Order: sequence, then C-alpha cells, then structure tokens
Amino acid sequence: MRAPEVERIEVSGRYLVFVATVVSLIAVPGPDMLYVLGRSLASGGRAGCFSAAGIASGYALLTLLVAAGFQLVFEAFPALFLALKYIGVAYLSWLAFRLVRSEGGLHAPSRGPRRSEWASFSAGVATSLLNPKGLLFYFAILPQFFAPADGPFWRHALVYGWTTSFLCLTLYSALGYAASYGARRWTPEPSASRDLSRLAGVLLLVSVLAMLGAEWSGVATPR
Repeated sequence: MRAPEVERIEVSGRYLVFVATVVSLIAVPGPDMLYVLGRSLASGGRAGCFSAAGIASGYALLTLLVAAGFQLVFEAFPALFLALKYIGVAYLSWLAFRLVRSEGGLHAPSRGPRRSEWASFSAGVATSLLNPKGLLFYFAILPQFFAPADGPFWRHALVYGWTTSFLCLTLYSALGYAASYGARRWTPEPSASRDLSRLAGVLLLVSVLAMLGAEWSGVATPR
C-alpha cells in the first residue's frame, strides 16, 4: 500500500474518532443542551431551533479564533482564560435565573416573532462563546486531534471546528423540536410546560455550579 493511501486512512480515522467524540460530548447534558431545552419548552421548537443556531454560530466564531492561533494567547496568559471562564459562569447563572423566573410557556403570548427569534439566537451565541466547557474543548481538546498529515493547522481547525458547529446545530435543533412536541403532546397545560422550562433552568444552574466546583477543586489540588 502506498504511503499517501496510508496517510489518507489515518486522517479519515482521526476524523471519525473526532466526530464520535463530539457526538458523545453533545449527548451529555450541559449548558448548551439545557438552554435549548429551556427555550423550546418555554417558547416552542422554533425558539429552540434559533437557540441552536446561535450556539452553532458562536462555536463557528471560536473556530476562527482557534484557526488564527488564539489558543497561544491563553497559553501565554492563563489568567485571561480563567477570567473568561468565570465570566461564562456568571452569564450562564444569569441565564438559568431567567429560565427559572420565566413566566412563558408554549401557549403564552409572544413578544413578537422576530424579537423572540433574535433574543433566542443572540443568547445562544453568548451561551456558546462563554460556555467554559466549550472554551476548554475548542482551545485545549480540539488541537490535540491535529497531526502534520492533516495539512496546515488552520485548515484542520476550520474543518474540525465547523464540523462541531454543524453537529451542534443538527442535534440541538432536533432535540428542541422533540422537546417541544413532547411537551405539547403529553403536557398540554400551559403551567406544565412552564414548570418544565423552570426545571431546565434549575438543571442549568446545577451544571454551572458543578463546573465551578470542578474548577475550584482543580485550583485547590496541589500540582
């Protein structure tokens, strides 16, 4: 077998392993998933889809930063990365509080489709840009899948990063519509969908506190 063919097989194998890794990470409930669920249960599947699109767009922006080598800045100034993670924790906590306090439901009057869709999208962008788990994945884990056989690093980062964005958009949109359909089908009362949205907010807050606890335990552990 010729060497170029061996390299192509290795590159394809790494890519498939990467896709499997991303899908498994998406399947684990975290801030992104819980935000999409909360918006879907509060305002319907369309709002969940726009939330998923915002999350995917935020990760597409992170992809550009990784391709430009921005992770080297965080390596040189680790305090900057730590500060960004704490800002993310504060934002996600505020988002969870909003979901818990939400009076909306699948049958609640809308503030207007365009305004609601833009709010869902923009909050999704901020959620992914400030999600500590997402930051860790893009700036620490994704580069580990790079090998010289993949070509220039920037091309590798774009392909792998935008693959992650596409998977987030597809899987979270499907999850949002499924959650909305299930809520309409099995919990037709407005109060029930509102309670489910609040539950998603509580779970989001729990996940944020868990990330914060893991961060503090990591700082406190002697190296």
